[in-house]
This record gives sequence, C-alpha cells and structure tokens, in this order.
Amino acid sequence: MSEEAANATRAVPYGILMSIGSCWLFGFILVIVIAACMSPDLPSLVGSKFGQPMAQIYYDSIGKSGAIGMMTLLFVVQFLMGLSILVAASRQSWAFSRDGALPFSRYIRPISVKLGYIPFRAIWFCVALAAILGLLALVAPAAAQALFSLAVAGNNVAWGTPIFCRVVWGQNKFKPGPFFTGRFSIPIAWTAIVFLVFGTLLSMFPVGGPNPTAETMNYTVVINGAVWLGALAYYFIDARKWFTGPKITLNLDDLSESQERAIVHEGIEVKHEAMPESGTQNVPLAKEVSNA
Repeated sequence: MSEEAANATRAVPYGILMSIGSCWLFGFILVIVIAACMSPDLPSLVGSKFGQPMAQIYYDSIGKSGAIGMMTLLFVVQFLMGLSILVAASRQSWAFSRDGALPFSRYIRPISVKLGYIPFRAIWFCVALAAILGLLALVAPAAAQALFSLAVAGNNVAWGTPIFCRVVWGQNKFKPGPFFTGRFSIPIAWTAIVFLVFGTLLSMFPVGGPNPTAETMNYTVVINGAVWLGALAYYFIDARKWFTGPKITLNLDDLSESQERAIVHEGIEVKHEAMPESGTQNVPLAKEVSNA
C-alpha cells in the first residue's frame, strides 16, 4: 500500500501511528462504555441465547429494536473492515507475485488496464483463498475459533519477523529514513517483539483451559504451523534457487538521467528486460530494476 502513497517514507509511518493511536483512544472509550452498560452476571452474557455476548449487552441496554440496529451497524462495519483487509492483502499479494515470491506469480501479477490499473487477479486470488479458509468455520466451532485466532497470530508473526531480523542481523545494514526514532529505535523494537510473541502465544491457548478436548482445542497452531512450514519448505526446496530479493518495476523512459544515476548510486542495478505478455486486458510493467 505504501507504493501507492505520496511521500511514503513520511506519510506511511505517521499514518500508522495515527491509526493505531486513534484506535487505542476510541477503543478505550468503547470498552469503558461497554463495561458500564453490561450486566454484572457474566455467565448470562457468555451463554446468551443470541449466541453473541455483545448482542445481549445491546438488548439489555437499549432493547430489541436498538439491539437490531446496533448489530446491523456492526455487520456493516465488519464488512467494510473485510474490504479494507482485502485491499491490503491483494496489494501485498501483487507485490510478492511481482517479485516472483508466490507460486503461480506469473498469473497473479498482471495489472488490469480496463479496470483502471488495479491488481484484478491478485484481488480475486485473495478472495478465493479467503473463501477456502472461511469454509473451515463450517466444520466445527473449534475451526472457527482457530480462524479468528489466526488473524492475531498471523499478523503478529508478519509484523515481528522483520523487526527481529532488523535488530539481530540488520543493524549494520540498516539505513535510517526520514522517519526515525533514533536511540529509542532498538528498545522500541525489542518491546514490540516481546509484546508480539506474548500475543501470539496467548492466541494459541485452548479456550477451555488446560486438558483440552478435540472440541475445545485451539487449532491456530496447526494452521499457522502449516503456513510457516509450507513457506519454509517452498523456499528451501525451490525458491532459494532463483529468488534474489525484491524487484522494483519502473518505466525507465520516464526517468531523467539524474534520477537514474540516483538509483544506481543506491546500489541498484538497472536492467532493461521485457516481462512476458499476458493478454490484452492484463499488461504487466515493461521493465525491471532488480537489486544488485
């Protein structure tokens, strides 16, 4: 997504801080309001006849009509959240496929010209993958719980891995950008790593406590393990033989001589290579710039 932002080196970090900060503030206010309005009888909320504790809280506080209205609003908000996640996931999938890092990257990375230069195939690739994973929720409540926890564990690992690599192996290679926290960078990074590890472990605990049964077991570790081991196997078996790192696609004809010299100065080798054609509707970028 940062590739589509203007002045991304500054705008994206500030955007992240503002979004997280606003979510924390409004979320904290929301928790206070819910705690003030909810019934002190927690077992009745957890075992609500509606199947959702929030629906019971709404029903107790504002009645049937109000509860229906609030739950409808909640459904709409969740749908919009799903769309925002799809936008981010499709752009990430497109970026990975552009670098050749995904299976079937050649078929995922083309851009749709007719639809306004959007990663059409990457979007539907993510939709299909999400639908397949969503079918697990129909298997059993334990599978549904694993999917919900997967969002926490998967994101935490995705966020924590580059931070860990940066502080352990990348300190000498790290070049600060316009947004940099200076000497607080490393302490902030380790704090984030500890918090993310804690959250990941917490999301994998069985919901029914110790000695879980097949019905109360949290299968998040199984799904995450399959993804992690599958990715590692894919890399060591095949991808390590040809994957050389991220590629930056540019139309070099649009660059001035000074811009091209600046790219070379950054240690990037410019290669004029035509990418394979993929039909009239989906035209990939024509030239590549790859890391030297």
